[in-house]
Amino acid sequence: MKSHRHVIWLAGLAGLACLLAAADGAPAQERSFMVEPKGEAPAAVPPQPYGCNGRITRVMDIGFEGVKTTTAIYGTNPGGGEGGQFDKTPIFTAPVKLADGACLNAHLSAIVGSKQTYNRSPITVFQVTLTGLAPSAPPRHMFGHYETPWGHAPSSPAVALEAERDVDMFAANFFQRVGKGPHDVPPGAYRVDVWWAGGPAGVSPGGAIGAAFVLKLYMQQ
Repeated sequence: MKSHRHVIWLAGLAGLACLLAAADGAPAQERSFMVEPKGEAPAAVPPQPYGCNGRITRVMDIGFEGVKTTTAIYGTNPGGGEGGQFDKTPIFTAPVKLADGACLNAHLSAIVGSKQTYNRSPITVFQVTLTGLAPSAPPRHMFGHYETPWGHAPSSPAVALEAERDVDMFAANFFQRVGKGPHDVPPGAYRVDVWWAGGPAGVSPGGAIGAAFVLKLYMQQ
């Protein structure tokens, strides 16, 4: 009888361990930055890459070598950027004037601090947007972001980095064609903004820390 009870106790313990593992695995899956497509048939006609080309006509550099921090957490609606998931105060803001047929390029780099050393969110996310100067014009992300981080809807596109120990170097490229085609923006005066936040939501502590921020803008025509 004692041996039989021991077997039942071990079986119950194993079942509890399986339930805990499953419960722990579900949130981890939900917190994945990208959603991997499953069971989708390949498109009959592969989508054409979006791009532009031309000679570089103007370059603008903006930098800040000091340390910045933010308490904004992606997924908690802090209010900044397209979709409202970034700090309301952008890291950088720069005016640009875009002519028809031009292409604006942006390169962003920064040193990003880790969760382990700086007690922040495990992942730091960035967004680079163009905002028309007309009243109430919404920000629009430049081409090169992931559209739905952590499956978030409505969309608040971002790029991301998880620093492993102390700090890691983040770098990303974006571009935007000016014209009337799909994804294009019309010519005119705009403001370029760089937004950031920690993520994902539900992970404590939150926010992000970074330094040596550099934004390079260059125009092709």
